[in-house]
Amino acid sequence: MTAPTVLTDREIGLARLTAHGLVRPEDVAPEHVVRALGAVQAQDLPGALVSVGLRRAGGPGGLRQAFDDGRIVRTWPMRGTLHLVPAEDLRAWLAVLGPRTVASTAARRLALGIDERLDAAREAALAALRRGPQPRERLHAAWEEAGLLGEPGRAYHLMLALHLDATLCLGPLTADARDQLVVPVADWIPAAGEGTAGPGPGAGGVPPVVARWVRRYLRGHGPASVADAARWAALPRSAVREALTGLDGVVAVHDRGGRELWCAPEVLEGPGPGDRRAAGVFLLPPFDEFVLGYGDRSHVLAPDRATRIVPGGNGVFKPTVVAGGRIVGTWGRARRAGGPALVLDPFEELSPARRRAAERAFARLPTL
Repeated sequence: MTAPTVLTDREIGLARLTAHGLVRPEDVAPEHVVRALGAVQAQDLPGALVSVGLRRAGGPGGLRQAFDDGRIVRTWPMRGTLHLVPAEDLRAWLAVLGPRTVASTAARRLALGIDERLDAAREAALAALRRGPQPRERLHAAWEEAGLLGEPGRAYHLMLALHLDATLCLGPLTADARDQLVVPVADWIPAAGEGTAGPGPGAGGVPPVVARWVRRYLRGHGPASVADAARWAALPRSAVREALTGLDGVVAVHDRGGRELWCAPEVLEGPGPGDRRAAGVFLLPPFDEFVLGYGDRSHVLAPDRATRIVPGGNGVFKPTVVAGGRIVGTWGRARRAGGPALVLDPFEELSPARRRAAERAFARLPTL
């Protein structure tokens, strides 16, 4: 038996940049990027749009149209966290993971009386949406008029519940691209295609949709561990291991500590440590998948620097600077007379060459 390939942390970081499509973005549709990653963290919608744009040769071109055409939507598919998902997969993913989020929020739902108000909230929401896509505030107003609110947090949890049961999702972008309008899933997304396969068991005893997502995650994020995949999808590790049984398109490697990681074989044949483009400087938005897509970030981020990217551990991640396959600092914008300017906050002093590369990356950041 051939021993698994052993990768250094630097090699893992460079392989991940390649898997994410950040090194040499291809000319693909926006929904292809979302599909290839499995889903895209989207707590911060403008940041998520930048994340998609960075992974496409066309940058932001056609991104708004992908939302307006119903090819990409945003919802709470897992971990109670907003993600961009390919529209054709929404129903199947929610059928598997929706009940897990419902269970994890059961105490709060009970305290707010969500279940006994849900049918009335659904009726009021769909009535409001007969006029077309609406901002969330319009649905909140409809629920207020129907006497369904009154407690802080009730509007949010009603919205969450109606997303989890695939009644609603977030569709077209608003004019400023900082939010989306709510749409009814039944009208917005045709109930046909690969993603509508039911949650019943498939090969290895796991639902086909789970096996599909595990494959996408490992190919789009690898090298990554079973634990990383399980955390990302809010699935038991046993389900991820079962999904790996007979799964094609991924191979096992080890890190220097002997931990097993999985990735697409082609990323091992891609840019090496000497590749200038892969080892160059990347500016990533807050909540980018290169950072949040892993439970264990130690391969690309020194553990003693973890609090620098999420100060106070409050869950609010800062934009990050990646160089040589590692996270080496954070960045921001300052308003200057000549326009926005890059503000770097490196963990250690950056070389003049890397600072110039960061400025070039800043100038290339996609905007709608």
